[in-house]
Amino acid sequence: MNFDTIKTLIVLAVVVPAALVIVWALASSSWRKSGVDQPWSSLSKLFHWTIAGSVMVATLIMYYMINLGDTTVPEIRAEYSRLLKTHKSVGLIVLFLVAFRFAWNRWRARPPVADSLTKLQRRVSATMHRVLYGFMLVVPLLGWTASMTYGGKTSFFGLFELPVWLPKNIEWANVLQPAHVWLAWGMVVFVGVHFAAALWHHLVRRDATLERMLPRWRGSNDT
Repeated sequence: MNFDTIKTLIVLAVVVPAALVIVWALASSSWRKSGVDQPWSSLSKLFHWTIAGSVMVATLIMYYMINLGDTTVPEIRAEYSRLLKTHKSVGLIVLFLVAFRFAWNRWRARPPVADSLTKLQRRVSATMHRVLYGFMLVVPLLGWTASMTYGGKTSFFGLFELPVWLPKNIEWANVLQPAHVWLAWGMVVFVGVHFAAALWHHLVRRDATLERMLPRWRGSNDT
């Protein structure tokens, strides 16, 4: 199995479960066994789903860029450049929103963990969230620093440019860029595990873990 096949499988492992979670969860009625677990706030939900969508978009753009073809061809190089700018901008959305959400969670009390989770599941969930937060902060930062050390600039959809605080250094860039790519794929794997866990809770255990993060208008019987 070559690396291209592995990358394809990784992308499918994220996109397919994500689609299943969203479609099935929004189409189904309440699945909770019993009790009402406190949902996340509307702003936390907005952060969560916007970050999730941005990670998926950035991943698909990255996958498309890697398989674009010979970038020495002017037309392909121009397309690659456009995609790279969009990839950077979407990555900044992830970075900004994760930072904002982290601050928001520090300022506002988080809802208690779902009653249906065991002690071990709570520990695993907390660890997974910490790892995901780490990935979503480190991966965009590595991309930004790699861009600087290549001598490039990072703009947010052409609205403004981020400051350049590192000098051009190709040796650094040749370390930072592969680290950015490999950690990005690692993040994709963890996101896939996160989606799979959400599916397991919603479809197998039928508890409120996923429902707590869904919009309140979703087939709720609470009104």
